Amino acid sequence: MSKLVRLTNLTDQSILSDIFENEIIVFEDVQGSKIFVNWSDDKISIRPKSISADPINIIDLAIQNYYNYAISYLSSLDERVKNLLSKSWWFCFEYFPDNQPANIEYNRIPKNHLVLSSIFKGNKYVCEVEEVEEYARLFDCDPLPVVFKGRLNEKSIEAIKYFLNTSQSDLEYVFGEESFLFFFYKLLNPQTQGSFLMGEDFQKNVEKLIIRIQDREASFELLNPLYKKISDSNSTEFVEVYSLIIVNFLNFAQSVNFGDVKIKGNNREEVYIYLISKLFNIYISQVKDDLLNFNFIVPQFFDKDKFRINKELITNKLTKTYLDENKKLEYIYKIILGSFSRKKKKPIGLFTENTLVIFNSFVDYINKSINTFLNKKNEIELGRSQLLDFSDFFDIKYDKDAGDQVYPDVYTELDKSRSNDKTKKDISKKGEITEDPKLKS
Repeated sequence: MSKLVRLTNLTDQSILSDIFENEIIVFEDVQGSKIFVNWSDDKISIRPKSISADPINIIDLAIQNYYNYAISYLSSLDERVKNLLSKSWWFCFEYFPDNQPANIEYNRIPKNHLVLSSIFKGNKYVCEVEEVEEYARLFDCDPLPVVFKGRLNEKSIEAIKYFLNTSQSDLEYVFGEESFLFFFYKLLNPQTQGSFLMGEDFQKNVEKLIIRIQDREASFELLNPLYKKISDSNSTEFVEVYSLIIVNFLNFAQSVNFGDVKIKGNNREEVYIYLISKLFNIYISQVKDDLLNFNFIVPQFFDKDKFRINKELITNKLTKTYLDENKKLEYIYKIILGSFSRKKKKPIGLFTENTLVIFNSFVDYINKSINTFLNKKNEIELGRSQLLDFSDFFDIKYDKDAGDQVYPDVYTELDKSRSNDKTKKDISKKGEITEDPKLKS
């Protein structure tokens, strides 16, 4: 994204002069879940959080229901729409699986759960209002909401200066029962009755407004000093429980003979999910009572459907039975399934440096096992594809006479002159006795 410069009371006056003297665009910051979407070769690729992140795969989708709507909707776009999209562009959306994807709760969900904020093309982000709005109409979603576009008047300039030089405690007095967003919407766009996704109300907990000067690389953020981020009071406990579950499963896995674990799948992700499911089944069969009696609290976020296991992508019936049996078991499966698909770079929670080495070695072993399975599968399929299809040789064109009758088969006619004894044997050149092949038919 373009460089964000924070506006404070200590901001360089030249920056403020640029904002006050030029035409600007002010956007409301939207807190969805950022995704980057690209269509090429008739395939959709979705990357979460950053354009440099790995694309969302089947494992990511199995761990939770979070991206279900985005995948379903974007994959089903009309072909005419897809044909209008450049294969080299990435479209940046704020995705809403529900009305609270992050720290802010909204009164409604945007159209088709998406807000188009920018387009990445030519190695830079394009945020021109008209272009973003045009593609938002194409995607049938909302564009990033514009609070103001134009040149600030004297009243607005003085109000912004006043805001930047007022302490947080004084701002609380100035705002009263209203909010940061109410203050700036009424200042910059007085006709507005409510902020984005709030109906006839104003969001009280927005983090910032974003200011852009036309044809400038940098953007400026005007922070709300009263913004409160949702905090997880049990974050430390969560990390400890998370790491303890991984360590416990890792210890169990060291005793498993992988040669006895039968796996299946058509690609790496499917095989990984099935392998972890098989290991999970063995694990639960041995320590289920201990795990159910293990005194830990499943985080509150897991009560939301968007974070629960996407059971439609779990093919192992026994695993599904365990997941339906108890929420603790489902949560443990979620942690295990999401942890062993890639290496970790640093210790977490109860992990030590030595535990990290063992963990990453086990991830390597899983990958090696999957590679071995897929290679054998490919060899078998290749071998089958190279086998002769004898049906090709049975499509014989027989010669026919003028009456459209097939000329007599010489060998058949000779055979008719033989004995009708069905039990006779044919003596091979080596003196071995074998059944007449024709008797097998």
